Amino acid sequence: MNKAPESEILAVAKLGAPKGVDGSLKLHSYSGEYEHLKKLTTALLASADNHAQSKVMRIKSSRLGDWGMSMVFEGYESPEKAKALTGLEILLPRELASPLKSNEYYIHDLVGMKLLLDTVIVGEVVGVLDGGADPLLEIKPAAGGANVLVPFRSEFIGTVDCEAKSIELLAGWLLE
Repeated sequence: MNKAPESEILAVAKLGAPKGVDGSLKLHSYSGEYEHLKKLTTALLASADNHAQSKVMRIKSSRLGDWGMSMVFEGYESPEKAKALTGLEILLPRELASPLKSNEYYIHDLVGMKLLLDTVIVGEVVGVLDGGADPLLEIKPAAGGANVLVPFRSEFIGTVDCEAKSIELLAGWLLE
C-alpha cells in the first residue's frame, strides 16, 4: 500500500487489546463495517494524536466473526508483543475506506465545515470528539471566545451539506 497524501488518509479502525495466544488484536471499526478491512494485506498504523508518525505493517492474518474482527501483524505474533500495538489506529486512503451510502459522510470531512444558524456563520468545526452516546463537534465560535462542544444529535444539528462544507445548527443557545 502506498502512503497517500495526509489529506486523503482516513482513520478507519482502532486496535484493541490482544485476544488469544497468537497475537490477535480486536479491531474497533469506526464505521461499524469490516468488509473493506478483510482484504488488506498491509495497514498504515499510527497513534490517534500523531498520524505523521505512521508505520506500514504487514498483516499476517485476519479473522471475521459475529463478534467483529481481529488481526495479527507480522512480528507481533504473541500477546506480549501485540500489546505494543493496542490503541493504534488503522489509516487507509479514502478509496479503501468503507463506502459511503446516501446522506453519509466521514467524520474527517466535518472538520473545517462552517456552522450556520439561520444562514449566518456562527462558527467552524475544529474537531470531533467521542462523546459516548454521540460524537461532539468542537466549535470555534465566529464571535471569539473559548471553543464549545455541540452534540451531533438531530435535535441540535440539521442538514450537513458536504458540497457547501456547512452544517446547520438548530439550537443557537448551545454556543452561549
